[in-house]
Amino acid sequence: MALLEHLAELHPLLLCAAALGFMCVETSLLVGLFVPGDAVVLLAGTTVGSPARYALLVAATTAGCLAGETFGYALGRRFGPSIRRSWAGRRIGAAKWAKAEEYLRRHGGPAVFGSRFVTVIHSLVPIVAGTLDMPYRRFIGWAAPAALTWSCLYVGAGTAVGASYREAGAELGVWGTLIPPAIVATVVTVRLVHSRIKRHRAARHD
Repeated sequence: MALLEHLAELHPLLLCAAALGFMCVETSLLVGLFVPGDAVVLLAGTTVGSPARYALLVAATTAGCLAGETFGYALGRRFGPSIRRSWAGRRIGAAKWAKAEEYLRRHGGPAVFGSRFVTVIHSLVPIVAGTLDMPYRRFIGWAAPAALTWSCLYVGAGTAVGASYREAGAELGVWGTLIPPAIVATVVTVRLVHSRIKRHRAARHD
């Protein structure tokens, strides 16, 4: 498959830098609400062919998550209310901000860990944590293991897809070209369905 083969030819450090940079932006500035970083990590994971490369990509992805979440936390401490009133903040909606705040107030540190695996919420929690003046050491103490666990899972999933393709790529033929768009489409579809279910539940409670 052309795309996976092209990705595999790229220098590992370039892929790691791309994953780090994208995750840094995805987990701050609310970009993760609109662009699925999971798909980028999954595609990068398809290039993994050794334990060392897996560890390198996991480290880069984890570092990107933590850098972005730290930046989001700092933005929340300094500009929390202003961010909510911004165009992106209004686009998210007061209900989602309130839910993230309630989630964090009710569960504290474990909410930071769990939010890494929940769409939409994981992009809001760092800003909300900063706005609520959660101690940074407590915030990062829960965010770090969550980022590492998430990175291991997603890079591992991408690695499995890449290994399967390399073993059966010739037999897949033209069908192999569907793997990258299928990865992206699956991630986007899951997010859309999850978001629609949440909106439906919110409408029923209203």
